[in-house]
Amino acid sequence: MTTPQDRKQQERQARRRRIQAAAREVFAERGYAKASIEQIAKQAGLSVGAIYLYFRSKEDLYVSLLEETLATLDGQLTELRGTTDVSTRLAATYDHLLAWAGSDVEGTRIIRLLSQPGVRPQLSDEVVTEVGAGITRLRDHLGASVADGIHAGVYRPVGAAEVADLVWALFLGNLDAAEARQNLELPAHPAADAARAALAMVESSLRQAQSFQAAA
Repeated sequence: MTTPQDRKQQERQARRRRIQAAAREVFAERGYAKASIEQIAKQAGLSVGAIYLYFRSKEDLYVSLLEETLATLDGQLTELRGTTDVSTRLAATYDHLLAWAGSDVEGTRIIRLLSQPGVRPQLSDEVVTEVGAGITRLRDHLGASVADGIHAGVYRPVGAAEVADLVWALFLGNLDAAEARQNLELPAHPAADAARAALAMVESSLRQAQSFQAAA
């Protein structure tokens, strides 16, 4: 049986999610610097005072979105690592990131706001460190996939972290290219296909080198 206290808690959670949904739209559309609590309140259909009942500041609200997005992705990639074959793990991890970017455009923009000029000085050092650690965990999933492949003999011995940095750069480059085409109103382009082709070249290099060493 639902108690009045339970209903009140459910209402608070629903309102918090409503605020976060509005903030996602405002941040994604206007960027961090140009977004304001007033705009978020208007988007949510609430008063400014209501926003401050749930979040201390614009930074606090932004960080809540980042933390949820990063934690969700981290959990999904952790599960993926345990359910995919080592020979396809890197590609599966990369595909998951691409699929997420394609299905959650607002989420990708929320994360990439950190690279906008002027955003970093507006965030506390603690927040930047925490968010940086979350992004590093995502990149580490790529490194772990490479390391698993090396350990299983799928790839030649290489620096897994360096390969992860390269693949992560490919992923970010894909996002930049897609957004640039959209901003310039250029025809749609299968950027994800190009990104997968780029990863295939990286994997082919690792596998071919391994095959060559075995033949020698």
